[in-house]
Amino acid sequence: MEGSPWVHLLQLLDDDSPVVHEAVVGKIRELGLDPIAALEAAGIELGSAQRKRLLGCRLELEDYWLSEGWNRWVSGPPDLESFQVLISALLSVYGGTADPRRLLDRWARDYSRSHPIPGLESLVAFLFSGEGIQGDTEDYFAPRNSSLSWVLENRKGLPITLCTALVLIARRVGVEVNGVAFPGHFLASGELHGKRIWIDAFDGGRLIGERELVEALGRVPEDVCRHVLSPSSEEDICIRVLRNVATSLEKAEDVERYRRAMEWLGTLDRRRRGDKVPDPLS
Repeated sequence: MEGSPWVHLLQLLDDDSPVVHEAVVGKIRELGLDPIAALEAAGIELGSAQRKRLLGCRLELEDYWLSEGWNRWVSGPPDLESFQVLISALLSVYGGTADPRRLLDRWARDYSRSHPIPGLESLVAFLFSGEGIQGDTEDYFAPRNSSLSWVLENRKGLPITLCTALVLIARRVGVEVNGVAFPGHFLASGELHGKRIWIDAFDGGRLIGERELVEALGRVPEDVCRHVLSPSSEEDICIRVLRNVATSLEKAEDVERYRRAMEWLGTLDRRRRGDKVPDPLS
């Protein structure tokens, strides 16, 4: 890390001059990285004053980063992982400042070290039993529960965030898992012993058979039942995440972030309906 621009920026943080501050913010924008996440990833320990100043710089750049990140994301095919990076950035003021991709890598490494032969059942148990990730039953609608960064760091979250963690970690270790947009309670699904099973990550990774879910749906047409129990597309998962985010931000009276979430949601809804969505980069 010696000789890197981050080391030089750390040295400049102690200078209270407005000119220096403007230069630091400009350099961080140029580097295009979250300064705290980049320094932590490099093993650089930050003092409390340094962390506070870097948080201030990051907040100044939040609008720029989020706008640029969204424009890049929406211009390509839906990608759940990079979308979760955006959502974590949007909600970072509520906690969870690390890059979620780095945290996903860490969870995957920890699992692989103790499970050289990967499998769905062992992965679900590793993630959601004992000291693993749990559903937040105390503050369900807190915005932080939709941040994958916060969930992976603090081991609490919403059903859809927990299932997203499972899906993305499973990809890293070679296990097939999909998200399932079950009404009112997001689930995951995979194959175990030759049969399709569903996973309630919010309930300690409980494994559920098809019959239980069909009974929970009640008297609905067979084709509707099949559709509900089928894997969701990445775009549909992102839309459902955004709806949760918007609801939580509205409850928190966070007007600016709520407006941004609703703008993103409107874009995805229009794209899913097949409406023409203007190219944000044109």
